[in-house]
Amino acid sequence: MLAALLVVAVTFAATAQEISARLAEVAPYRSERIGRAVPPPSDADIRRAASGAINVAVAGQKATANTVVNLSIGQLWAGLNDETRHPGYTAVSYSELVKGRPCQSGRAVFQYLPIPVPFVDDRWWIGHLKSNPALERSTGNSVRELVWSSSTNPAFVRSPSARKLMDAAVPLGSTAGSWLLVAIDPYTTWVEYVSISNPGEGVPTSVTSRLAAQGVRDQVLAIQNFSRTGNPVCPVY
Repeated sequence: MLAALLVVAVTFAATAQEISARLAEVAPYRSERIGRAVPPPSDADIRRAASGAINVAVAGQKATANTVVNLSIGQLWAGLNDETRHPGYTAVSYSELVKGRPCQSGRAVFQYLPIPVPFVDDRWWIGHLKSNPALERSTGNSVRELVWSSSTNPAFVRSPSARKLMDAAVPLGSTAGSWLLVAIDPYTTWVEYVSISNPGEGVPTSVTSRLAAQGVRDQVLAIQNFSRTGNPVCPVY
C-alpha cells in the first residue's frame, strides 16, 4: 500500500520543466486578468515550488506568494470560493455571507480576524469577491482568477452574531488582492496569490510586515488543506 501511495504521489507531482512549459503556454492570457497583476514567477521560484516550497515576498503592504499543489484546479477552486466555511482553517474566525449567493461571483462576505498581538484590536471588514469568467472561457477553465476588495459599511451587517463581533472590533483599513490558478495537469495546480492590506490604526509597521509574511504563507496552506479535507460545498468544475 505504501509503495502504491508513493507511486501516486510521484505521478501527481509536476516537474519544474513541466510547470515552466505550462506557464509559458498560458502567459498570453495574463493580459486578461482583472486583478492586480504580479510579475511572472522566476525560474528559481518555479524550481523551489516544484520541490514543495511556497515562495513569499513582502514589500510594504503588499504580500505575494506562489507555489504548486497536488490538487486539481476544480477541487482547489471549490475550496477557495467557500469562504463561509473557512474558519477553523484560515486565520479568519468568523465568515458570513451578507450579499449574493454562496460560491458565486459578486458576493459579499463579512469577516472577522482576531489579531494575535497584545493591546491590538481585532479587525472586521466586508469582502467583495468576483471571478473572471472571460479568462475561464478563453482557457477552457484551465486558468481561473478570483479577486477581492473590501469595504467597512456597517449597513451590510445585519445578523446579531456578526454585529456583536463588529462592535467588539475595529474596521480594517483596507484589503484587496487576487488568486490566480493555472492547471498544470489534471492533478496539479499552479497558485499565485497577492494581498495588499492596510490593517488600520494601532498596528505597528514592524508587526504588519511580520504578520503579512506569515499570513500569506498560512493562507495558501489553509486553502490547500480546506480544499483537500474540508469537503467544500462549491461546485467542482
